[in-house]
Amino acid sequence: MAEKKGTEKAIANEVERIVPARVKSIAPDERAVTERQAVHLAKLASVDVKELVGRKIAEVHERLRWKIDPVLLLFRRVCGQVVKRDPGSGELHPVPNATVHVEDTDCSFLGLFPREGPWGWLFPLVCHREEIATVTTDACGRFCVYVPRWDIDRILRFRLARICWPEFVKPDIRDILEWIKPLPEPPRIRKPPRPEPDPAPDWLVNPGALQRVGELLGPEAAERLQGIAFQREFGESTKPLERLLATPALGRRMAPPLPPKMADLDARKDVATVTAEFGLEPELARRVNFSHFIGPFWRCRDVLIPEWVPIVDVPDITFRVTQDVDDDGDEETIYSEGFFDVRWNADPIPDVILEADDIALSTPSCSGPDIDPGTCTGPEIRTVGLMTLEPSHHNSTSGYGIRPNRPKPSGFVDGTSVGPAEAPYWRTLQLHGCHRFGNAKYYRLTYQYGSASEIPFTGLHWYAPRLGPGAPIHVVPDPDGWYEILPPGDLVFPYWLLNWPTGSYSNGLYKVRLQLGNSAKTVIDPPGSPQVGFEVDNTRPNVALAEIRWRLKGSTGSGQLLPDVCPIIQRPAGMDIELLATYAASATHFRDVYVSGHSCRAGWLARSLTALADRGRYEHWHTGTSDNSWGGTAIFDLPATFNGMSTQGVCSIWVFARGRAFNPAGGDAGPGTNWLYNPVYSWWHPHRDIAVIDV
Repeated sequence: MAEKKGTEKAIANEVERIVPARVKSIAPDERAVTERQAVHLAKLASVDVKELVGRKIAEVHERLRWKIDPVLLLFRRVCGQVVKRDPGSGELHPVPNATVHVEDTDCSFLGLFPREGPWGWLFPLVCHREEIATVTTDACGRFCVYVPRWDIDRILRFRLARICWPEFVKPDIRDILEWIKPLPEPPRIRKPPRPEPDPAPDWLVNPGALQRVGELLGPEAAERLQGIAFQREFGESTKPLERLLATPALGRRMAPPLPPKMADLDARKDVATVTAEFGLEPELARRVNFSHFIGPFWRCRDVLIPEWVPIVDVPDITFRVTQDVDDDGDEETIYSEGFFDVRWNADPIPDVILEADDIALSTPSCSGPDIDPGTCTGPEIRTVGLMTLEPSHHNSTSGYGIRPNRPKPSGFVDGTSVGPAEAPYWRTLQLHGCHRFGNAKYYRLTYQYGSASEIPFTGLHWYAPRLGPGAPIHVVPDPDGWYEILPPGDLVFPYWLLNWPTGSYSNGLYKVRLQLGNSAKTVIDPPGSPQVGFEVDNTRPNVALAEIRWRLKGSTGSGQLLPDVCPIIQRPAGMDIELLATYAASATHFRDVYVSGHSCRAGWLARSLTALADRGRYEHWHTGTSDNSWGGTAIFDLPATFNGMSTQGVCSIWVFARGRAFNPAGGDAGPGTNWLYNPVYSWWHPHRDIAVIDV
């Protein structure tokens, strides 16, 4: 237990926390005004603190009407999500059934702002907190609270009165992208003359920008950005991209670069050194703990500041999250570094993402279908994710989804889709169905792979959101794959049968069956439900950018071959040139491929007029389910100048290849289109950068 409460232990001696008795959920204006809130309100309204402390907010607002700005008597809604990062995939999974504690906080810090980089860190010295509200996360880890505007006013007044403080928040991925955005961004005049979704913004797909994202945030973040940016279609929801951009950029992994003499310093034993080094009072110097830090944040660039700076009495409204992770009835702290999570000066206030500790209990999915139990006549697998397994949507024999990513006989993205499709399934699948009948006490799912014998799924467990108070429910099978049939009133998704991480299984066709068992775990009415096939394909397309050549525009011939490594074009100054890219793409379940050219100076490159009539050089959509490869030579124009400037610099050739696999968990446009859509989960987007020098 001591280990699980480590995040709280680190600041146990640094925090004075005043927590009122837990009460049932009440309206925001029914909460009592705390002592710290009353002090601020009393200063604003020039009234006695004693008239405000402990009274309901509604009563206080009536008392202060026309004594302070009426706008301050309103509330602002702050929403967010508690998540946990999957150590394998890097994906953020929701944390349900957790308690979010909203706290009025004042802290003093020792700030570290290294001159060598863009970041700064804060080391808490002493903090005073009062809990002002609590809320429980829903099945998706989401929550919303209402905060009085006069409470936010105190924070904004503090920040606006100090240089570099108005936007003192933890950076998200959007901040990083804006920071590295290539400037000036040229007008996007030269667009490929083809009817396809607009490319993502230049600053998002620019090779240099993505490379910089990978340097700062890691290759996984750059890959996720690239994948979402290029899967957009007309009418597609922007929520996945917005959600990714709002994710904390640096998470919990970036430690401050402490000087060697500080890393091993024990402030409690060497108070004199800390006092002399940082100019702190002895009482504060004893509290310095270099292993407990907050950040990083953007380092101030407007003014010169010392590397080490004491910062006293900083107000904020912070979050602390608890959850009963060991089912002992007591909630453990799973998030406690809630300083500067909220952008209080934004309108509207964007959702906050709170990334919990590794001990948090998360769920792999927070969506489930509505199944009418009155329609259940026997054991049956009804849906995969949110998609029905009816013949209109799924072929139970072949195992394919038959609506997503349908063929287009024209071979082009703007062609008419015809069905049925053969779309395999991607990554983790949630199977739902009917399993509550008569004397059935247990259930399990079996599968047959290829010509092998039918065997049960074993060892697959997950946490399911609980309906009502308490921790998420741990769904665990016995060694033979039997799960206890739980009361439907305890579960948010009472028909969830299996969480199947197909990435841990071989690709191919699985025939899955639902079996019910009595109290002795003997199969009732064997063999069980009819088998339902699922074709799994977690592979990515194969793409070969075989060669790139260049030639002067208007010339004939194959052009000059560029090396695969460090290609350089020495272009005659003032001359337009053409780039010739030969490529090939294939996949087990190929969907489409297209090729684009991009220049840091000229933006997206136009297709060469010499090849424009041959649209198939640049793109291809599968015309049938057996059409699983394509290739050609794409030709692009690179003008000598653009907007009066030479285009020498870096240009790139991109090949975008996508497979047909999809995941019907509900996080994309599938439910809103009845699954007649073109999602992208399996993709590969290689590119090659080329240096262009005028000679």
